[in-house]
Amino acid sequence: MGLSVSDYVRSRVVPLARQDIVEAPGSTLELLDRRHRRKVFSSGDRRVDEWLERRALPAMRKNTSTTRVLADEHGAIAGFYTLANTALDVSLVPADLFHGEVPRHPPPTLTLAWLGVDSRFRGRGLGTQLFARALADGLHAFDTVRFVAVVVNALTEANVAFYESHGFRRVPGTTNKLFLPASTLIAIVEEST
Repeated sequence: MGLSVSDYVRSRVVPLARQDIVEAPGSTLELLDRRHRRKVFSSGDRRVDEWLERRALPAMRKNTSTTRVLADEHGAIAGFYTLANTALDVSLVPADLFHGEVPRHPPPTLTLAWLGVDSRFRGRGLGTQLFARALADGLHAFDTVRFVAVVVNALTEANVAFYESHGFRRVPGTTNKLFLPASTLIAIVEEST
Protein backbone atom coordinates (compact mmCIF):
# COMPACT_ATOMS: atom_id res chain seq x y z
CA MET A 1 0.00 0.00 0.00
CA GLY A 2 1.27 3.50 -0.86
CA LEU A 3 1.82 6.46 1.40
CA SER A 4 -1.13 8.69 2.18
CA VAL A 5 -1.26 11.79 0.00
CA SER A 6 -0.13 13.90 2.97
CA ASP A 7 2.82 11.66 3.75
CA TYR A 8 3.77 11.40 0.08
CA VAL A 9 3.74 15.16 -0.48
CA ARG A 10 5.68 15.80 2.73
CA SER A 11 8.34 13.16 2.07
CA ARG A 12 8.74 13.39 -1.71
CA VAL A 13 7.23 16.56 -3.18
CA VAL A 14 8.18 19.20 -0.59
CA PRO A 15 11.91 18.37 -0.72
CA LEU A 16 11.82 18.51 -4.53
CA ALA A 17 9.98 21.83 -4.53
CA ARG A 18 12.97 23.27 -2.68
CA GLN A 19 15.43 22.05 -5.34
CA ASP A 20 16.04 23.27 -8.84
CA ILE A 21 16.58 19.84 -10.38
CA VAL A 22 16.24 16.11 -9.77
CA GLU A 23 19.37 14.10 -10.34
CA ALA A 24 19.92 10.40 -10.89
CA PRO A 25 23.40 8.90 -11.21
CA GLY A 26 24.82 10.28 -14.46
CA SER A 27 21.57 12.00 -15.46
CA THR A 28 19.95 15.39 -15.03
CA LEU A 29 16.41 16.63 -15.45
CA GLU A 30 16.17 19.11 -18.31
CA LEU A 31 13.79 20.47 -20.92
CA LEU A 32 13.37 18.23 -23.95
CA ASP A 33 15.26 19.40 -27.02
CA ARG A 34 16.49 18.03 -30.36
CA ARG A 35 19.68 16.52 -28.96
CA HIS A 36 17.76 14.04 -26.79
CA ARG A 37 17.58 10.55 -28.27
CA ARG A 38 13.81 10.15 -28.40
CA LYS A 39 13.74 7.33 -30.98
CA VAL A 40 15.58 4.86 -28.73
CA PHE A 41 13.31 5.47 -25.72
CA SER A 42 11.12 2.44 -25.07
CA SER A 43 8.72 2.33 -22.14
CA GLY A 44 6.88 -0.77 -23.30
CA ASP A 45 3.77 1.29 -24.15
CA ARG A 46 3.60 2.39 -27.77
CA ARG A 47 1.40 5.41 -26.92
CA VAL A 48 3.95 6.80 -24.47
CA ASP A 49 6.88 6.18 -26.81
CA GLU A 50 5.09 7.76 -29.77
CA TRP A 51 4.25 10.87 -27.75
CA LEU A 52 7.87 11.39 -26.78
CA GLU A 53 9.30 10.57 -30.21
CA ARG A 54 6.88 12.46 -32.45
CA ARG A 55 4.65 14.86 -30.56
CA ALA A 56 6.34 16.21 -27.42
CA LEU A 57 8.82 18.54 -29.11
CA PRO A 58 6.27 20.01 -31.57
CA ALA A 59 3.89 20.59 -28.64
CA MET A 60 6.63 22.51 -26.84
CA ARG A 61 7.27 24.62 -29.94
CA LYS A 62 3.53 25.44 -30.01
CA ASN A 63 3.62 26.29 -26.27
CA THR A 64 0.90 23.76 -25.47
CA SER A 65 2.94 21.68 -23.02
CA THR A 66 6.34 21.29 -21.39
CA THR A 67 8.27 18.03 -21.40
CA ARG A 68 11.17 17.43 -19.06
CA VAL A 69 13.49 14.48 -19.52
CA LEU A 70 15.86 12.69 -17.20
CA ALA A 71 18.80 12.24 -19.56
CA ASP A 72 22.50 11.45 -19.49
CA GLU A 73 25.25 13.50 -21.13
CA HIS A 74 24.79 11.55 -24.39
CA GLY A 75 21.09 12.43 -24.62
CA ALA A 76 19.81 8.97 -23.66
CA ILE A 77 16.47 9.38 -21.88
CA ALA A 78 15.74 7.37 -18.73
CA GLY A 79 12.32 8.94 -18.18
CA PHE A 80 10.18 11.99 -18.81
CA TYR A 81 7.00 13.82 -17.92
CA THR A 82 4.83 16.35 -19.71
CA LEU A 83 2.81 19.10 -18.02
CA ALA A 84 0.16 21.25 -19.67
CA ASN A 85 -2.18 24.03 -18.59
CA THR A 86 -5.68 22.83 -19.32
CA ALA A 87 -9.29 23.46 -18.43
CA LEU A 88 -11.67 20.83 -17.15
CA ASP A 89 -14.99 20.48 -18.97
CA VAL A 90 -17.61 22.07 -16.71
CA SER A 91 -19.78 18.95 -17.00
CA LEU A 92 -16.95 16.91 -15.42
CA VAL A 93 -16.09 19.26 -12.57
CA PRO A 94 -16.58 17.65 -9.17
CA ALA A 95 -18.82 20.07 -7.26
CA ASP A 96 -16.72 19.70 -4.10
CA LEU A 97 -13.88 21.57 -5.82
CA PHE A 98 -16.12 24.66 -5.68
CA HIS A 99 -17.90 24.20 -2.37
CA GLY A 100 -20.87 22.48 -4.02
CA GLU A 101 -21.35 24.95 -6.87
CA VAL A 102 -20.43 23.97 -10.42
CA PRO A 103 -18.65 26.85 -12.19
CA ARG A 104 -20.07 28.46 -15.32
CA HIS A 105 -16.72 28.42 -17.13
CA PRO A 106 -14.12 25.64 -17.43
CA PRO A 107 -11.79 25.92 -14.43
CA PRO A 108 -8.03 25.97 -15.02
CA THR A 109 -6.16 22.78 -14.24
CA LEU A 110 -2.61 21.53 -14.50
CA THR A 111 -2.46 18.23 -16.37
CA LEU A 112 0.26 15.67 -15.95
CA ALA A 113 -0.31 14.61 -19.55
CA TRP A 114 2.44 12.01 -19.96
CA LEU A 115 4.91 10.19 -17.77
CA GLY A 116 7.20 7.41 -18.93
CA VAL A 117 10.27 5.46 -17.87
CA ASP A 118 12.48 3.58 -20.31
CA SER A 119 12.15 -0.17 -19.74
CA ARG A 120 15.92 -0.38 -19.09
CA PHE A 121 15.33 1.67 -15.92
CA ARG A 122 12.10 0.05 -14.72
CA GLY A 123 11.98 -0.92 -11.04
CA ARG A 124 14.39 1.76 -9.84
CA GLY A 125 11.79 4.24 -8.61
CA LEU A 126 12.34 6.73 -11.44
CA GLY A 127 8.63 6.89 -12.29
CA THR A 128 7.76 7.78 -8.71
CA GLN A 129 10.59 10.31 -8.59
CA LEU A 130 9.45 11.92 -11.86
CA PHE A 131 5.85 11.98 -10.60
CA ALA A 132 6.98 13.76 -7.43
CA ARG A 133 9.04 16.22 -9.47
CA ALA A 134 6.04 16.96 -11.72
CA LEU A 135 3.97 17.80 -8.62
CA ALA A 136 6.83 19.97 -7.34
CA ASP A 137 6.85 21.82 -10.68
CA GLY A 138 3.11 22.31 -10.22
CA LEU A 139 3.75 23.89 -6.83
CA HIS A 140 6.19 26.33 -8.41
CA ALA A 141 3.68 27.18 -11.15
CA PHE A 142 0.81 27.66 -8.68
CA ASP A 143 2.38 30.85 -7.31
CA THR A 144 2.26 32.42 -10.76
CA VAL A 145 -0.63 30.70 -12.54
CA ARG A 146 -3.43 29.40 -10.34
CA PHE A 147 -5.26 26.14 -11.05
CA VAL A 148 -7.93 24.21 -9.18
CA ALA A 149 -6.52 20.71 -9.54
CA VAL A 150 -3.79 18.52 -10.93
CA VAL A 151 -5.32 16.17 -13.49
CA VAL A 152 -3.91 12.94 -14.89
CA ASN A 153 -5.10 10.76 -17.73
CA ALA A 154 -4.15 7.24 -16.69
CA LEU A 155 -3.46 4.89 -19.60
CA THR A 156 -3.91 1.62 -17.68
CA GLU A 157 -5.69 0.32 -14.60
CA ALA A 158 -2.27 -0.06 -12.96
CA ASN A 159 -1.73 3.68 -13.54
CA VAL A 160 -5.15 4.42 -12.04
CA ALA A 161 -4.25 2.39 -8.95
CA PHE A 162 -0.91 4.22 -8.61
CA TYR A 163 -2.51 7.66 -8.74
CA GLU A 164 -5.36 6.66 -6.41
CA SER A 165 -2.78 5.38 -3.91
CA HIS A 166 -1.33 8.90 -3.91
CA GLY A 167 -4.61 10.67 -3.17
CA PHE A 168 -5.98 11.29 -6.66
CA ARG A 169 -9.71 10.69 -7.18
CA ARG A 170 -11.54 9.76 -10.34
CA VAL A 171 -13.26 12.57 -12.20
CA PRO A 172 -16.96 11.64 -12.15
CA GLY A 173 -18.21 10.31 -15.46
CA THR A 174 -14.77 9.22 -16.70
CA THR A 175 -12.84 5.99 -16.51
CA ASN A 176 -9.24 7.12 -16.68
CA LYS A 177 -9.18 10.80 -15.68
CA LEU A 178 -8.19 11.53 -12.08
CA PHE A 179 -7.61 14.70 -10.07
CA LEU A 180 -5.96 15.99 -6.93
CA PRO A 181 -7.38 19.31 -5.70
CA ALA A 182 -4.73 22.02 -5.70
CA SER A 183 -6.00 23.05 -2.28
CA THR A 184 -5.05 19.60 -0.94
CA LEU A 185 -1.56 19.82 -2.40
CA ILE A 186 -1.03 23.36 -1.12
CA ALA A 187 -2.42 22.64 2.37
CA ILE A 188 -0.06 19.71 2.82
CA VAL A 189 2.91 21.80 1.74
CA GLU A 190 1.94 24.66 4.06
CA GLU A 191 1.63 22.23 6.98
CA SER A 192 5.13 20.95 6.18
CA THR A 193 6.86 24.30 6.15
